[in-house]
Amino acid sequence: MKLRIKITLLIMFLLLSLFPVNNLNAEDWIKVDSSDGEEIWVDISHWENKEVLVQDGYYKNVQKKEWIDTSHTASQGYWKTEEYNIWVTSSVRIPYINRRWINTSHWERRHRDITAWVSANLTIYVGTSRYGWGVYSFAQDHKRDCIINYNGSRYKAHKWVIDYRPSYGGRVYAIKYTCYLREAKVRQYYNVWISSGYWQSYIAYRTVDTSHWETRTRQVWVNTSQVIQSGYWRYYTDQEWVDTSHFEYQTIWVEDGFYSSPMHGEVTIEKNPRYIFTKWHENGDGEECHMDLKISWIIDNTGLLDGEEEKEITRVHVYEDIVRYNDRGTDRVEIIDENISPSEQGSIEATAHFEYSGSEESQVHIYLYAQSGECIHIYFSNPVNGYRSINLGSDGSDSDANIWLGGNCFGTIGF
Repeated sequence: MKLRIKITLLIMFLLLSLFPVNNLNAEDWIKVDSSDGEEIWVDISHWENKEVLVQDGYYKNVQKKEWIDTSHTASQGYWKTEEYNIWVTSSVRIPYINRRWINTSHWERRHRDITAWVSANLTIYVGTSRYGWGVYSFAQDHKRDCIINYNGSRYKAHKWVIDYRPSYGGRVYAIKYTCYLREAKVRQYYNVWISSGYWQSYIAYRTVDTSHWETRTRQVWVNTSQVIQSGYWRYYTDQEWVDTSHFEYQTIWVEDGFYSSPMHGEVTIEKNPRYIFTKWHENGDGEECHMDLKISWIIDNTGLLDGEEEKEITRVHVYEDIVRYNDRGTDRVEIIDENISPSEQGSIEATAHFEYSGSEESQVHIYLYAQSGECIHIYFSNPVNGYRSINLGSDGSDSDANIWLGGNCFGTIGF
């Protein structure tokens, strides 16, 4: 099974290198949350010495009275017998013969022989030898590549011709074929789904409800108790609060700030590879599959207000929320979160490995923070392919995940 998956992944990477996909428009896959021209609030709150009300006071003794209730209940009564109805839940299980389908469908490994070009390393000299060619190689002329037959095999070769007439007379004519591909039979393996199964009889049970009402008897208490009212006044000393609150100067926190022009610029996303797989796969180099991400930015400070400080990026936070299949929730993968040297133009790179596959609802979130508090939020869909996302054959698999999800690798968006 592992060998088959590795072979399938190798074929995928070869297909990607031989048949690249055109880049998608950034506006189709990269999104940005921005202020759309609105001014941004910049907080300059501070401590300040102000007159404030100080809550203060003391308790003083006060004479009071309260009613002490000594009323009580004289308990009395008697028991009596009464009938009542109760619902009794019951059931019986009755066996019967049922049938079920036993599915024995399976994949079957098959192969076929195809004709393909394989690497070759062969040099053929016509009209001369290797030594003779070396003597007159200064006169060689490269011709168009061609296909030749040699010893019963077909080759693709680079063609070189020497057609030289020496000053002393005569003519030297020779051909050299440098063969780099040979036509050969290659065995190709593929999977075929075999549908099979049988019906099986088994004993099943159905439940028949036999619940019913029953009449029963019980003893109940008839309460004939009564309350006897009594009580008296009790005098006591209590404490009351005397408020002596007053105003005095204290250092307090003052909320303050101002509005600043929004941040504008451009962000470029470079992602490799186009199709992201979990780390349980291997790439063409035999390494764990992963995602390399490069984020570049250029901040446009040409539209700042008079006297406003230039905006520079000082912190980058990147993570991905993986929306897992089969309602298994969301798994967050932290990619990078660090402070950087303030810059109007710069870039940052990171590598991420994913344990779980995720649907097209999975998103990478990028937050760029400026020194004055502004923030730009860029995000894009970034599904993570698992084993269910791999085509097992030309007819697909028995699930709906018959394509690789993703495909974006480069894009630029303004804000």
